[in-house]
Amino acid sequence: MHQWKTLSACVICAAAVCFASIPGPRAAAPAGASDSTAGSRIIDRVVATVEDQAIMQSDVENEVRRYLMQAQKTSLPADQEKEIRQEVLNSLVADALLAIQAERENVKIEDKEVDAAVEKAIDDNRTALGGDDAFMQQLAAEGLTLEGLRAIYADKLRGRMLIERFMYQKILPGVRVTEADVQDYYREHLTELPQRPATVTIAHILIVPKPSAAVLAKALERITAIESELKAGGDFAELAKKYSDCPSAKFGGSLGTINLADLNNPPFEEAARALAIGQVSRPVLTEFGYHLIKVEGIEGDKVALRHILVRAEATPEDSAAAAELAERVRGELVAGADFSEEAAKYSGDYATKNAGGLIGEIPLESLPDAFKDAIKGVPAGGIAPVVKETRGFRIVKIMNWNEGRVYSYDEAKDELQKLIEQQKLQERLATYIDELKKDYSVVIKGE
Repeated sequence: MHQWKTLSACVICAAAVCFASIPGPRAAAPAGASDSTAGSRIIDRVVATVEDQAIMQSDVENEVRRYLMQAQKTSLPADQEKEIRQEVLNSLVADALLAIQAERENVKIEDKEVDAAVEKAIDDNRTALGGDDAFMQQLAAEGLTLEGLRAIYADKLRGRMLIERFMYQKILPGVRVTEADVQDYYREHLTELPQRPATVTIAHILIVPKPSAAVLAKALERITAIESELKAGGDFAELAKKYSDCPSAKFGGSLGTINLADLNNPPFEEAARALAIGQVSRPVLTEFGYHLIKVEGIEGDKVALRHILVRAEATPEDSAAAAELAERVRGELVAGADFSEEAAKYSGDYATKNAGGLIGEIPLESLPDAFKDAIKGVPAGGIAPVVKETRGFRIVKIMNWNEGRVYSYDEAKDELQKLIEQQKLQERLATYIDELKKDYSVVIKGE
C-alpha cells in the first residue's frame, strides 16, 4: 500500500507553497513568453478561466517543473506527463474557485500573518542555500531583489493561506473518523498493509580518535592568530572564507539558523549559548578542532551563527591508539563489564553516552552492508566485533532482534486514521469543488 509512506501528509499541505530554492519568475523573459518543461520557448496563453481570473500555460509549466524537481526527475513518459498536467490544471482551477469563495465569505488573512510567513520562507531558503552570501547569489542569478522576492512570496503565500483557512473553516469540520471506521479499514485492508520490517535494537560505544597534544597545540596556535586578526578589525566572514577548514567557509562560515541541540556537540553548544548577538567566542575545542563562533541572531530556540574551524586531525598513531582502546573496552564488556558504565566513560557520542549507549530499534534494511556483516549472527545480549568507521570505532551490543511481521492494530491505528481522514477530506473537497463549478463560470481551454 503505497500510501503508507505518506499517511501523515494532509491534502491541504500537499498543495502548499514550498520552494526548494528561489521560487517563481526567473529573470525577466520577453513579454508573452515562458520556458516550457523541455526548455524550448512557448508563447504564453490562457488555458482556463475561473470567473474573471485567467490560468496561464506558464502557471501549469511552473507547477509541472516544481513537481519534477520534488520527484527528482528531469522528464516523464508522455502518458504520465499528460496525466500530471491535467491534475495540475484541475488543481489550479480548484484553487481559484476556493479563493473566490473564500473572499465571498469574507475569510481574512492579516498582513502580519503574511509577513511572518514570508520571513520564515526567506529564512528557510537562506538556511537551505548555506547562508547570506549564497542566498544573495541565487537571488542575483534569478534576476530578483530581496524586496522583489518578498513580493512574490507575499502574493503566493497570502493566496495559499486564504485557501487553507477557508478549508479549515468550511471543509474539515465535516470530516469525521470513528474508531469503528479505523477498525473496519484495518480488517478489510490487512493484506495490503506493509510488513513491519525486521529490526535490531542496539546500544553502542563510539571511540573517537583524539589528536595528540602536539597537533592540538599547532591548531590552537593557528586559531589564536586568526583571533588576533579579528581583534585588529578583520571581518569574520572574510576570515572564515580565507582560513576555515569547514565546508561552510565558502559561505563566510555561516551555518544558517539552527537549533544548537541538533549539533550533538555540547562544547560548541555551550560556548554559543553564552554569547550575545554580535559577540565572538574564545577558541572552543571540540572533537573536530578549534572554533571561533559568532552569534548573529537569536530566534526563540534557534541561533543564527558563523564559525571558523581549524581542524585538529588525529594522526595514524592516534587512530591506532583508538582502535586498541576499542578492542580493550570490547574485551571488558565480553568479560562482563557494565555496558552503560563503559558508554558513559568512553563514548564520543554525546546523544547516547549517558543513556546506556542506547540507539534504539533500527530497520535492518537501512543499515550499511559493513555494519550488517559485523552484527550478523550475534545473539541478543552479545557484543559484535568492533566496527571501523569514518568517525572512529564502534562497539555494538545487540539488545534484541525483531522479525518482520504485519503491523498490529495498535501500531497502525494512528496512521490509518490519518489516511482515512485524508481520503474523506479529498472526497468532500472534490464534491465541494463540483458544487462551486455550478455557481461560477469555469472554462477549460486546454493546453
